[in-house]
Amino acid sequence: MGVAILAVLAVVAVVGPLLVRDPAAQNIRDRLQPPNAVYWFGTDDLGRDIFARVVSGAPISLASGLASVAVGLGLGTLVGTVAGYAEGRTGLALMAGVDLLLALPAILLAITVAARLGAGLPAAMLAAGLVGLPAYARLARASTLAVKRREMVDAARAIGASDRQIVARHIVPNILTPLIVQSTIGVGNAILLVSALGFLGLGAQPPTPEWGRMLADAQRYVTSSPYIGIFPGLAISLTVLGFNLAGDGLRDALDPTVGR
Repeated sequence: MGVAILAVLAVVAVVGPLLVRDPAAQNIRDRLQPPNAVYWFGTDDLGRDIFARVVSGAPISLASGLASVAVGLGLGTLVGTVAGYAEGRTGLALMAGVDLLLALPAILLAITVAARLGAGLPAAMLAAGLVGLPAYARLARASTLAVKRREMVDAARAIGASDRQIVARHIVPNILTPLIVQSTIGVGNAILLVSALGFLGLGAQPPTPEWGRMLADAQRYVTSSPYIGIFPGLAISLTVLGFNLAGDGLRDALDPTVGR
């Protein structure tokens, strides 16, 4: 079910923007129109087609979630692998930094980073990536500690393989499975966080049709024209649900202990 949802979203993200109206086009005469045959999701306070904006926002939100996970996964895997393989003072120092990030509330850390870098979608994606870094780092460290004690690592070291070769050829390939599962679930969380930053005005800026930004614009009309916020909210919910279901299914498929 998760893969089916994501497949539909992928098609919408690739093909949808080519088929809908200009998401930034304004028609003041048609402002605040409820859903109808012409405007399927209605129009906002500037007369923009909400359906076109939701569809055009799909590639933006999906790309922001994937980019955020790429940042967190890349940095977290690097930190966790080095900390787990080196252990000692190096490992403790690296994980102390990770624990420091964990000590801060995720949304507060994201707001601080995004505000420091300046409002915009790239800053929001980087902030979401840094928030997700501790989860990947801790998982990579735990997996590395388990893999480095296997016989294959001792054999590689006995025939003269360097630490870099051991990490690249034996450690990293054997810790990727849990990291891939975690990253699949993490995309949904990243999309939520980027949308939250957009809602707070620290993410995508107008007139970019980003779902979180659309929710921020809709809050003034939550009682009189609730459909302005309902549809981008549903888009966020379905996307996060799709990634969470896909991540759970992937974990069950790749976990050798399931069913035992």
